[in-house]
Amino acid sequence: MSLSEPNSRRFAILLSLSAAVLSLLPSLFGWLNAPPGARFVGAAYNLDDHMVYAAWMRQAAEGRILFENRFTTDPQPGLTLNVYFLALGWISALLGIPATMALSRAVFTGLFFWLAFRLVSRVTTDVFARKLALSLVAIGGGVGFLVWQSFGTSIQRPVPEFLSNLLLGRLPIDVWQPEAFVFPSLLTNGLFMASLCAILWLFEAVLDAEDSWKPVWRGALAFALLMNFHSYDVLLVTLVLVALLACQLLRRRISWAWIGRVAAMGAGAVPPALWFWHVLRSDPVFQARAATETFSPNFRQMAAGLILLVSLTAVSVFAPTATYRDPRRRAAMALGLAAGLLLWLAAAGHREGYWISSIGTWLVMFALAVAIAAGLSTPNPAKNLFLAWASVSFVAVYFPALFQRKLAMGIQIPWAVIGALGLALVIQRVERNMRNLATAVGMVLVGATSGLWLQRELLYLRWNVSNTTVHAPYLSNDAARIVDALAREPGRKVVLAMPGIPAPLEAPDRFGTPIVPDLNPVLTGLAGCVTFAGHWSETPRYVERRRRLTALFLATSPASVVEELLAETEADYIVAPVPEAFRVLPLPLRDLSSLGEVVVNGSQFRLIRLPERSPREG
Repeated sequence: MSLSEPNSRRFAILLSLSAAVLSLLPSLFGWLNAPPGARFVGAAYNLDDHMVYAAWMRQAAEGRILFENRFTTDPQPGLTLNVYFLALGWISALLGIPATMALSRAVFTGLFFWLAFRLVSRVTTDVFARKLALSLVAIGGGVGFLVWQSFGTSIQRPVPEFLSNLLLGRLPIDVWQPEAFVFPSLLTNGLFMASLCAILWLFEAVLDAEDSWKPVWRGALAFALLMNFHSYDVLLVTLVLVALLACQLLRRRISWAWIGRVAAMGAGAVPPALWFWHVLRSDPVFQARAATETFSPNFRQMAAGLILLVSLTAVSVFAPTATYRDPRRRAAMALGLAAGLLLWLAAAGHREGYWISSIGTWLVMFALAVAIAAGLSTPNPAKNLFLAWASVSFVAVYFPALFQRKLAMGIQIPWAVIGALGLALVIQRVERNMRNLATAVGMVLVGATSGLWLQRELLYLRWNVSNTTVHAPYLSNDAARIVDALAREPGRKVVLAMPGIPAPLEAPDRFGTPIVPDLNPVLTGLAGCVTFAGHWSETPRYVERRRRLTALFLATSPASVVEELLAETEADYIVAPVPEAFRVLPLPLRDLSSLGEVVVNGSQFRLIRLPERSPREG
């Protein structure tokens, strides 16, 4: 590997810095364009998930090492350890939670592209291929721009019928699944960028370990970090390494020493895995959280989100070079194309839940993916790593476990790198100016969806609505005052707030600022409160609890509903909508002011301190 080549090195540094700055754009826009008296909470896309992160950061800032789940009133031991959010929490004590989130996103974005450059430099020495690979990693996407939407995962806008039929009425993953792609991740989620950094750092250590034990500590640390703060990635990495082993075996470039070093790296995941198992066995709330269904999307959604990059890889098979005329590699690619076509046809019957429910069937698919990767292998271990990652990626996401969708982390990256190498082979003999023009046009096409992600992030802020439709990126003056008042209150505090009510507009795929924004996750994340129905995954039996919590605020509900919920939750506060401010609702709201002392009296919301009922255990 040579990193000293000045042209590609300068490009990598510039890309790293530019991407880091770009990652800050939504946050800067949010702060600079906040309405008078309003406050930006720091996120728009998947706002409720970011409040989970914020809740952990706040607990770290409070001095806790082990975190509890404050999105439920259920009893729990509070054993969660997440070193990423522990560190961010310490920083947030100085900078605040939203600023710390933005800063971490920028730092890990810049680091990611430097690590990507280091790995890509192992694959090729060609300057043009390196630049193209990094560019496709940065913005590469699929055909989501053809059916682009701002909300949901199914097609709602009018699109050509044949296109809707091909996609079974569903949106490609490059429209809505940020963790699978670099550009959406750097815009929306610092945790995803940190996880991608750990994955690339680990892969680099694996390649370095071919000849030395020195990189083992790096690989072991990367494994440990991944197991701690994004455990799903450990399974994905392990599957990729199995496929890499097959590639190296076929190429007869493997040794027991190398295998032993990689196994020693894997041992780094054991301590956090044991702690994870302990928490899972000891904490019923964590058990409920782990059982949340996050099934992978239909294969056609996956394929459509990657089809442009996959096509570049397929084109490379027909490039006029000796390497790509290899019959074994052509046969492997033909097998891959045939398998992809069969999976596309088989996906027509997949509606929801598991697509592959049998571990035996999945193992057959995985073995096929490993065989394809081995058949495509080259003498270059780094290139084999990307081939293994690309081949395994389409299979890993259907591992029959509830968390399978999480295994799509960075699925775009290997296809971007391999696709760039294929494209470089095809156009390397084209006159330079024409080559650059064709490349620029191609990048516009491949990066179209990424451009729409940036536009949508800014639109969410202009519309003051998250993709969830029930959360608002800006806190109103009332809500901000309530958050501040609760944040100053020490100790455990249980707060009940009305779940959100969306504001659908007449146009398809269009929502305005929620009629009633759901403040529950914000109160937990930014004020440290315990909520009864705070998050779709963190709260056990969320749908049922959301219904019961909504009934608390409706004037049509019996008074017994209020008493029962207050007694069950032992609530300390209620954040109540002012009935006169929400007359547009189809059902009248209950005036709850008489239940206690009005601490914050706003035009839209009131913070009501409830009288103490009885000493709470613990």
